[in-house]
Amino acid sequence: MSQPSTVTLKTKLAILSVGLLSFVGILVETSMNVTFPTLIKTMGVSLDTVQWLTTGYLLLTTIVMSTTAYVLKRFNPKPLFLFAALVCLLGGILCWLAPNFPVLLTGRLLQAVATGISIPLMFQLIFTYVPRNQLGTYTGLASVIVSLAPALGPTYGGILTSVWSWRAIFVGIVPLLALLAILGAFNISGKALGVGDKKFDYLGAILLAITFTSLLFTFNNAGTHGWLSPNFGLWCLWSIVMIGAMVTYAIKGRRQLIDYSILKLPILRLRLFNYFGLQFINIGLSFVLPLFAQTVLGASAMTAGL
Repeated sequence: MSQPSTVTLKTKLAILSVGLLSFVGILVETSMNVTFPTLIKTMGVSLDTVQWLTTGYLLLTTIVMSTTAYVLKRFNPKPLFLFAALVCLLGGILCWLAPNFPVLLTGRLLQAVATGISIPLMFQLIFTYVPRNQLGTYTGLASVIVSLAPALGPTYGGILTSVWSWRAIFVGIVPLLALLAILGAFNISGKALGVGDKKFDYLGAILLAITFTSLLFTFNNAGTHGWLSPNFGLWCLWSIVMIGAMVTYAIKGRRQLIDYSILKLPILRLRLFNYFGLQFINIGLSFVLPLFAQTVLGASAMTAGL
């Protein structure tokens, strides 16, 4: 595909629709952190259960993102976007009307699938339809979308939870998602690049999903039972086994879900460690601080969000 010379209005609207879908997904993710004390009381669940609204969401988003190298080449952008938008809309409605915690968690997991698709799709549209001399501007704007949403999320969720209900978080996004679906349907175009004779790496995806899930359960058991507990030790051992299996498959397997050979570059390995370390700290604090403000300091959800 030849490199475009200008960014048309249709391309801008296409990037905007996918970008806002990504924004909504991340916004709601951080909005839920300030609702945990309320949900614990209203739905009768414990903290280690309600936290799966965040950890489960992030886990599934990560797993879905790991498949997009294949998915974005296999499916055209428009149907892929419409699928993500409709799944996110369905998830929002389920969360809005959720009578119990399992239904609420199901809705959040559906939205995780949408976010896992929309963020890579946003960057694919930018790198495909934006001229090289404007890539810095548009990737910067895309990064702002990804970073601004978690900053606004706690405030958005805290205010709505205090003045109305935690369900208002989803009431506010449902009409927006419907508008985004329409906007994207009229402006997103293009064809998938094609995967040739390559087949999807199901075994690689399963190993990756099990490994990430094992790591989450390992740290969850550390928080629930303690770092010296047998539960943590067994889960830690299982996680090491799964990491070993995933690495072995990545080296010897015929198919590759992710090209791990890029990690041979020292600067990329160091940058990756830096990035994940900062994200670990940032997401951890966004989870801990609202809980501390409400349960220990007695602050309202609005104050905790701010």
